[in-house]
Amino acid sequence: MRLGLIGLGRIGAFHAQTLTDLAVVDSLVVTDAVPAVTAEVAARVGAEPVDSAEKLLASGVDGVLIAAATDTHPELLLAAVEAGLPVFCEKPVARDVADAVTVAERVRAAGVPVQIGYPRRFDTAFRAARDAVASGELGWLHTVRSTTLDPAPPPPAYIAGSGGIFRDCAVHDFDACAG
Repeated sequence: MRLGLIGLGRIGAFHAQTLTDLAVVDSLVVTDAVPAVTAEVAARVGAEPVDSAEKLLASGVDGVLIAAATDTHPELLLAAVEAGLPVFCEKPVARDVADAVTVAERVRAAGVPVQIGYPRRFDTAFRAARDAVASGELGWLHTVRSTTLDPAPPPPAYIAGSGGIFRDCAVHDFDACAG
């Protein structure tokens, strides 16, 4: 399988390594808004670098992973879907609800598989806790406490582009609670 990865920051570089370690991934095409980052990550993981998302989408990939800055998610996600490519997109889908609804409607109409990066939905412990709440096994809940953190503070550029750690990371907690 030939995959494309757009965005090579903290999580994108992690995904690049993970993807190249998978036996089912024959080749990985990567790009980032910063050409030096594209070159460095491509060299480190043995990926094929390209200088734009458009070139990546036209490079014969079988699917796309989007790990670029949050404010680029809607545009990149829709470009990949319009190219007929299945997409895994890091969360959140968009910076506001209106944009997220527009993206969801267009994705639904396109009929292309899309998954958003909410891994807790598939975590056995989170699913068991959610099932216990939904079944009533735990009784009436009046307080939910949740803690999400990164191992180190993000750089200022990340905060400006992502909407901050609350919007970018705490959405995992909201997703887990919403079930």
